[in-house]
Amino acid sequence: MHFPNLFVTATGTDVGKTIISAALLDAAARHGHQLQYWKPVQTGGVDIDRHSIEAVLSRPLLCPLPSFSYSKPASPDQAAVADKADPPYVATLMQRFRQHSAGPLLVEGAGGLATPLNEDNETWLGFMIATRLPVVLVSSTRLGTINHTVLSLETLDAHDIPVLGVILNGPHDQANLQSLQRMMPHHRFTSFPEINFESQSTQWMAATDGLWKFLKEASEEIDEATWIETDKKVLWHPYTQHKTAPAPAPIVRAKGIHLYTEEGDELIDGTSSWWTCSIGHGHPEIGAAIRRQQSRLDHCIFAGATHRPAVELAEKLIDLTEGHLQRVFYSDNGSCAVEVALKMASQGWKNKGVADRHLFLHFKGAYHGDTFGAMALAEHDGLHGHQRGGLLAGVEATPVTAHRSRLCPDGPASLAQGLDALDAIFARHHQNLAGVLIEPWLQGASGMNIQELSWLQHLGRLCRLHGVPLILDEVFTGMGRAGAPFAFLRAGLEPDIVCIAKGLTGGNLPLAATLCREDIFAQFEDDDRQKALLHGHTFSGNPIGCAAALATLKVYKKQNLFDRALQIEDRFMQWLESQDDRIENGRTLGGVMAWEIAGTGFGSYFSPAAEAMPAIARRHGLLLRPLGNTMYFVPPLSITSSELEDALQRIERCLDDMLPLSLSHGLTPAEHAFEDGAQLSP
Repeated sequence: MHFPNLFVTATGTDVGKTIISAALLDAAARHGHQLQYWKPVQTGGVDIDRHSIEAVLSRPLLCPLPSFSYSKPASPDQAAVADKADPPYVATLMQRFRQHSAGPLLVEGAGGLATPLNEDNETWLGFMIATRLPVVLVSSTRLGTINHTVLSLETLDAHDIPVLGVILNGPHDQANLQSLQRMMPHHRFTSFPEINFESQSTQWMAATDGLWKFLKEASEEIDEATWIETDKKVLWHPYTQHKTAPAPAPIVRAKGIHLYTEEGDELIDGTSSWWTCSIGHGHPEIGAAIRRQQSRLDHCIFAGATHRPAVELAEKLIDLTEGHLQRVFYSDNGSCAVEVALKMASQGWKNKGVADRHLFLHFKGAYHGDTFGAMALAEHDGLHGHQRGGLLAGVEATPVTAHRSRLCPDGPASLAQGLDALDAIFARHHQNLAGVLIEPWLQGASGMNIQELSWLQHLGRLCRLHGVPLILDEVFTGMGRAGAPFAFLRAGLEPDIVCIAKGLTGGNLPLAATLCREDIFAQFEDDDRQKALLHGHTFSGNPIGCAAALATLKVYKKQNLFDRALQIEDRFMQWLESQDDRIENGRTLGGVMAWEIAGTGFGSYFSPAAEAMPAIARRHGLLLRPLGNTMYFVPPLSITSSELEDALQRIERCLDDMLPLSLSHGLTPAEHAFEDGAQLSP
C-alpha cells in the first residue's frame, strides 16, 4: 500500500474499529509493511484498545505518539470532565501528529465523526479535515446501519475527505450491502466476517488478507499530488510573469486565519486572500447556509424573477448604510460593480436630457478593476500600460496622502495645494462632470495609500455643491475593513453610489453590489424602455451567493468585527511606533497596515527590492504579496489577539531577514523612472 498513514473511524461506538485496526495491522505485517499504531484519545481505561490489539497479534505495538487517556467510558469531552483533566483539542492532536515522521501510521479514532472532543464542540471530523488522512469507515451489519453509514459518508464527502472504503463488520447481510452500494455507488464496500479474532486461524488470515487487498486496490485510486506539476502546463495565473515567477504555493485547505500547503506548511493568510476573507476561512455557518440554499434554489434568472435571499440581503445592506442609500444592483465582482456605477451616473444624465456630462474625475494611483471602463478611469501606467484608452473620458487629479507616498511625496504638507487643485478642477469642469470615482480614504492597489481625510471630505463637499454624483469604490474598504461597515460612514462622506464586493460573502463566493440613492434610481424610471439600466450578468443576484452574504453579515454582527477592525488598527499603530529604521512611512487604517522597505524610496510594482519577501515570509509561516517595495498586512478581521501578536512577531523576523537584502538592492535609476507613474496591482 503506498499511502503513508490512514485513519480508522466508525459510524458509532461498538461497531468494531479496534477489530478492524487489529486486522489491518496484522495483514500489513504479513505483507511487509510495519504499520505503527496511535490511539490519540482513549476513554474507558488506559490503553485498553492497544492492549486488545496486542492480545490479538501476540506482540507489542509500536505506538510512537502520546495519547489522552480517561477512565470513564464516554465521549472525550465528558470523560475529561469526569476525570477533571484537560480535554483533547484538534490543535494539540495536530501538534502531536506532526511530530511523527518515521513509518506509516494507523490512527484509530474514538466514537464517530461527530463525537465531541471538548466543550468547544471540536469533533473527530475537525481532526480529519486538518490531517486529510485517508479514512477507513467501519460500520456494522445490524439494523440501522444503512442510515448511519450514509450520513457518515455524506459528511465525509461534503468535506472532501478521501475514503478508502467502508467495512461492514459482523454477520454478513447481503441486503444491507446491496442497499448501500445502490445508494452510495461512488464508494467501495466490503464485509468482514464475525470470526474468532483472538487466534491466528486460517479463517482470520484469509479475512485479513482479503481486507488488505480491498484497501490496497482502493489506495491505488487516490489521486497523487501530480496536480502541482500539471499547474505549470495548463494554467495562466493573474498578475504573474510566468517566465520569472517562483512556483505558486500549493494550497490544499484553509481554516480560520490559516492556509495549508500540500507539504503540510501552515501559513497565516496575510492578504485575507486578496482582501476577501474578512471573517476567516472555512466558517461553518457560511458553509451550512450555502448547502441549505443550494438544496432549495441554486440559481434563477434575475430579470423578470426574484427570490427571498436577494431581497433580504438588499434590505440588510441598505440598513448598513444608515439611510444614505436605498437601492441595490447585484453583479459578480468588484470591477463589474464599478462598471454598473459608471453607467448609472453617465446614463442618468442622458435620461434627464443633459448631453454634455461626459467626463469622470478620477485619481492618480486609482485601481478599480480590469474591465475597460474601470481601466479607463485608472492610472494608465504600470499594469494598465498596455491597455491605454477606453470608452470613457476622464480628468485626473492627485490625491493628498496622510503620509509620504509615490503619489504625494510631501504627504500632508501638500494639503493646501491639493485643495486648490480640486477647487480649480471643479471650477473648470463641473458642468461636464458625469461623476467622481474614488477609492475612499484608502487606495489599495496603488500601495495602500491613505488619503488625508480633510482632503477627501473637501472633495465630498465639492460634489454636493456642484451636484456631481460621488461614486465610492468600496470593493476593498467596505464590509468592515476600514473600521466601519463602509469607509464613508467613518469618513463622514455622503455618496450617491457605492460599490462593494470582496468581503461581502466572506470570500466564499463571487458576489458584488452597487448601491445608490433613490434619486439615481428615479432617473431610470420612464415609459421609454430604452431608458432602463440595460445592464445585467448571468449570475446577478445568485441565490447561493446571497445566502452566503446573509450568513456572513450574521458572523460580522455576532463577532462584532466592525469594531474589531478598530482594535486591530490600534495594535497596528502601536506596532508601527515600536519599529526601528527598517521601515518607512508606516501607516494603518482599520484592518490594514503598510510600510515601505527602508532605503528603497517608493519604487513601483515592478521593483526588485522586495522580490525576496514572499519566500522569506513563507519561511516564517506567512503568506504575503508585496506591492512592489510596499509591504502590507491585511489579516482576516476574525484574527484573535494572540494570533495577531504571533503574526507581528513573524513579520519582525521577516524584516530581520529582509534588511541585508534591502540594503544591497537600493533603487536603481531605472526604478526611479517608475516613481511618477507606476500602477500597482492588488
